[in-house]
Amino acid sequence: MNTLIAPRVRPGRRIAATAAGAALEAYEWSLYGLSVAYFAPQFFGGSLQQSVLYGLGVFAVGFVIRPVGALVLGRMADRRGRRPTLMLSIGLAGVATAGMALTPGHATIGAAAPILLLVWRLVLGFSFGGEQAVAQAYLYEAAPPGRRVAGTSVYSIFFGLGTIAANLLVAGLAAGFGASALRDGLWRIPFLVAAAGSVIFLLARRTLPETRPDSTEPVRWRREWRTLIGPALAVAGLTAGTLSSYYLWITAPTSYAVTVLKMPDTQVLWAGVAAQVAYMAAAPLFGALAERVGALRWMAGAAIVLAIATLPMQLLLNSATLSTYWALIVVSAVCVVTLAAILPGATAMLAPARHRVTVMALPYGITSALFGGTTPALKQKFAAHPALFSGYIIALLVLTAVTALLAGRLIPADEPA
Repeated sequence: MNTLIAPRVRPGRRIAATAAGAALEAYEWSLYGLSVAYFAPQFFGGSLQQSVLYGLGVFAVGFVIRPVGALVLGRMADRRGRRPTLMLSIGLAGVATAGMALTPGHATIGAAAPILLLVWRLVLGFSFGGEQAVAQAYLYEAAPPGRRVAGTSVYSIFFGLGTIAANLLVAGLAAGFGASALRDGLWRIPFLVAAAGSVIFLLARRTLPETRPDSTEPVRWRREWRTLIGPALAVAGLTAGTLSSYYLWITAPTSYAVTVLKMPDTQVLWAGVAAQVAYMAAAPLFGALAERVGALRWMAGAAIVLAIATLPMQLLLNSATLSTYWALIVVSAVCVVTLAAILPGATAMLAPARHRVTVMALPYGITSALFGGTTPALKQKFAAHPALFSGYIIALLVLTAVTALLAGRLIPADEPA
């Protein structure tokens, strides 16, 4: 059995430095969804709804590069260590967010504006394609046995913090300066904040101890890849329903409520803050419960419940008043975190230690590209067909439930069920 290099940094500081990337990823990815209605006309021109659709298309394309980042950064983490990979991924994210903030609009540089926007999304997608799995693997390996699922559920808290920060900043700017000021260029400030944050997180990660399995045995991918197919497919299956539900209820509602439901910007943004507070508060509770029930059994049950609730919640959203919208967004966030908080620990326990990050990252990146980043654009595109769109999400949740029920046999003998 592989041994791990014991961490010597205080647990709180280690968790904060590791999960800081989760906060930045959630902040930036949420920020894009929150701000797309303000900056899309500057980059694409045309009507608001059409430019937002183009902007969400770029959001989806940014996920296409994630599998490449997952493969490159995942193998780097498994071969050279978690810490240098965490530093590289956060550095690339800083470059991309700074580029996003500083790129002129279509009126200034013409067609180069949307092209550069796409470039920055690709760089960010590459970075986050590996970042999430490396950080989750690090938290899993650093946690004591019997507390690893609960330990990785902390990742969701930082993810919630990043989303809240994005909502608060955009809501504050909208309330203080008005939506017109955001459209005129004030939307750039939150992206500059993300770039500055990445520098701070990069410095914090320099002192992290290493947790990569300490093995002198060389990695032989040609001999071992067949044994990794089952765990990789299980990671993809667990991710599909979880991620599509996350982007449906956490990322998509803001632009949908503003552009389709015609709700006030500020109220919609504050509803997002309330939802994230509920998301964060529920994450450690569900992590502790799943530790006792069993992570995979918990995910199967949670996916089935969310599948049953998806169509009614979608129909309610389409006819929502402002007060109904607030209630629905908070409830849906709690529903989503029943899966999202458990996913890191469940996927980490399925992956062999010496290939953990690659097996977690690559299928996650592919699934993100197929079912995660496309969800907000599909939601916008099929606004008039909620039953059809809900059927798509329900199918992915059923896939997650079935995968969770079947994946128990893949857990290595030295990992908890």
